[in-house]
Amino acid sequence: MEALFDEVSGFWTRQLLDVAVRHFYMFILIATRLSGLIVIGPIFSQTTIPLNVRVLLVLSLGFVLTPVVQQSAGRDIARYDGNRDGFLELTELPSHLHGRFHQLLDARNEPVGGDIAQGEPHSEAVPVSAFSSIFVPPDSLTELLRDIVAEFSLGFLLGLGVTVFLSGLQLAGQLIDQQLGLEFGSVVNPDLQGGASISSQTFYLLGGVCLLVMQPLNGHLMILSALFETFDAMPVGDAFLFSDAHILFTELTQKSLLLAVQVAAPVMAAMGLVTISMGFLGHSVPQINQLVVGFPVRSLAGMMILSLTISGTGRYVVDAVPTIIDDVQLAITSYQ
Repeated sequence: MEALFDEVSGFWTRQLLDVAVRHFYMFILIATRLSGLIVIGPIFSQTTIPLNVRVLLVLSLGFVLTPVVQQSAGRDIARYDGNRDGFLELTELPSHLHGRFHQLLDARNEPVGGDIAQGEPHSEAVPVSAFSSIFVPPDSLTELLRDIVAEFSLGFLLGLGVTVFLSGLQLAGQLIDQQLGLEFGSVVNPDLQGGASISSQTFYLLGGVCLLVMQPLNGHLMILSALFETFDAMPVGDAFLFSDAHILFTELTQKSLLLAVQVAAPVMAAMGLVTISMGFLGHSVPQINQLVVGFPVRSLAGMMILSLTISGTGRYVVDAVPTIIDDVQLAITSYQ
């Protein structure tokens, strides 16, 4: 009787240990994906937020998400099944799940015994149950390190994409200060570990404020939501580095430069008119010292134009950030 009791207790002990180890590995990988966003993402990566607070945020979110991800494991995808037939078509899914849909569809339509399942019912659909996944802990330290790098890179790329776009505001501030003659009054930006002009720091803070007050959902919550949705598109342990990262960041850099030009264009155009006017004035009235008169005129005109256009800058950022988040999320979940 004692031997039977020991055998039963040993069996359940091993089962509990296996479950605990699986949950622990899942927590580590989920926290790693979150930490990639916290390290580089806007708002979260600011040095004004103490390091221990950011670590606590990652651990807290990891503790909350681990049981949720473990229980859902792709079963939440069933809410997209509008006709309740147990199959999902491409048109029923959001864009960030299209990559996994094509992967599962290709796996489902693979030839078996030389025959390809074409023309069968639901041949262009994937069963809802196929999206469910069971987390398998890594078997070795090498696999664990590979999963950690992939999970960290996933969150890191999402935060970096938004940060690259918002860096265009700093470039716009530098262009404006060059025109106003305020570039020498630079300040230190601790978040970028370098110097920044007055207007650059102002626009940088403006971008952070716009993220915090976006409607209908705050920007930092929108970024977290986009990261949480990647657990359906890329289950824990299945993350990988996609091959088209350079294309994504080339496009983001282009949009960042476009943002800088659009923000600085009114001031630069006004300064061009002021320069032409001062040139005509200098030829017409040579007695006027352009060095003495030109600087305050340029500063006053630039400040007036800047005060009239700064509200439009906030509106442009609010309208563009959701699109940037969707583009980055779609790129990192495309399974390319």
